[in-house]
Amino acid sequence: PIAHRQLKERYGYCIAYVDTMAGSGVTKTRRAGDYFCGSCTGVVLSSRKKFPFDKIIAVEINPDKATALEARLKQIDPNLNLSIYTKDILIASSSIVKEIEQSCFSYIVIDPEGFEGVSWASIGPLLKCNGDAMLTWFEMDAWRMRGAALSDANSAEMTAMRLTELIGSEKWKTAYQPSDLTDMVINRVLQETNKGKAEWIDIEDNSGKHYKMILFVGRKAQSLAAEWKKHMEKRLGSSKGRNIGKLIDRKAGRIQDLRDYMPHD
Repeated sequence: PIAHRQLKERYGYCIAYVDTMAGSGVTKTRRAGDYFCGSCTGVVLSSRKKFPFDKIIAVEINPDKATALEARLKQIDPNLNLSIYTKDILIASSSIVKEIEQSCFSYIVIDPEGFEGVSWASIGPLLKCNGDAMLTWFEMDAWRMRGAALSDANSAEMTAMRLTELIGSEKWKTAYQPSDLTDMVINRVLQETNKGKAEWIDIEDNSGKHYKMILFVGRKAQSLAAEWKKHMEKRLGSSKGRNIGKLIDRKAGRIQDLRDYMPHD
């Protein structure tokens, strides 16, 4: 809403949503029979009435998933301005940057499945675009990579080059704990892009693996980052946030709680 009122309505900016790991538009849980609306489909559904995006840009390297995503999004809005890249993010990022012209405010989600493939060459151009960006950061994977780079393994030199390319220097060698590497990446983003502030939350998936969601916002919206973190931590600290499985069960009618027995108007 803020971007629409202050940028689109006043100055004619376009508003774009970019998802670098778009999938098929539907997310399946590990438990058979449970499905979620994917990020792209969720964004189009939730924004289409009051604050629709002018562009939806998705990256999905699997052509079958890309075809399914396009069909689902076009079912929601046949007139949707949609671009889907079936390329690796390293190749697609330069094309995306060209598509998001200077007079476009973007919300970019950089959500790799793991640390493999994360490089400054792939994420840097996207982070430099006008607007906000969300980065999924695998802190412990980066720490393990540091250990491998300092080892006697045959691949140590190549691993060290990857870290140096991502961090921007060999400062990673001086890291004493995993969070030091996170700080180095955040500092590089803030120094080399137009982002003004970063906030993050810690997430634990069903397998017990921890990762971070880092939100980078522009210099004129720094207060929104802290507000986002507050709301996200509140949501994750709730019973719904701690156990999404129970929430699904209740919505599907498989379990009940006290609210099901309370009178409704």
